[in-house]
Amino acid sequence: MISCDFHVHTYYSDGRESPNVMVQYAKKNGINRIAITDHDTTEGIKNVDYPVIPGMEVTTQFGHVVIICNHPPKELSRKPVESVIDYAKENDCIAFPSHPFDIFREGLGDHIFEYKFDAIEVYNPRAPKSANKKALDAAKKMNLVELSNSDSHIKETLGLAYNIIDVSEDANVDDILSAIKKNKIIENVKLPIPFMVKLKILEWGILRRIEKNTRRTMYEVQRN
Repeated sequence: MISCDFHVHTYYSDGRESPNVMVQYAKKNGINRIAITDHDTTEGIKNVDYPVIPGMEVTTQFGHVVIICNHPPKELSRKPVESVIDYAKENDCIAFPSHPFDIFREGLGDHIFEYKFDAIEVYNPRAPKSANKKALDAAKKMNLVELSNSDSHIKETLGLAYNIIDVSEDANVDDILSAIKKNKIIENVKLPIPFMVKLKILEWGILRRIEKNTRRTMYEVQRN
């Protein structure tokens, strides 16, 4: 058995840490394997020194869909949901809606019922409880594999949500993807966010907004 988190970000999109730091911190917290799923880029996968599951959180016309593969997926940003699912099927990948009912973070909402996903993220520690419950109810209704992922943008949230999978400790990415498709998920670990970690998340959100606004101001000054 191994523990896997299939939804992790790095500073190649909107995360705070490098891919190597995220892998190291995950291992320190008992997570055997993580998927690097930066927003609309695979640069983090190309710049990591440890084995990871290649992936991407794709921005579609309706919201976010995570795809994980045995290779860095191709550029899929702004593609329709059906294009992401087709790519997943053609390349033996897994596609699942992330935080689907979190309306504040580009969840797909009821659009998930229009497509045939491989799995669904039923627990995301940053999503409202009501959103996670709706995702779990949808998974039951659609008979989809249930995944619990941290959606970590800072290292401190690693270990709050992950999946215990029935594969050997030396399993490769293909073995893990196959186990998801066969629903060999033994347990979805779902832990609440500690108060001090919530402060860390808030801090990073503020720093990101300051950085974004600074870049915008510099761009406008240079343009004028």
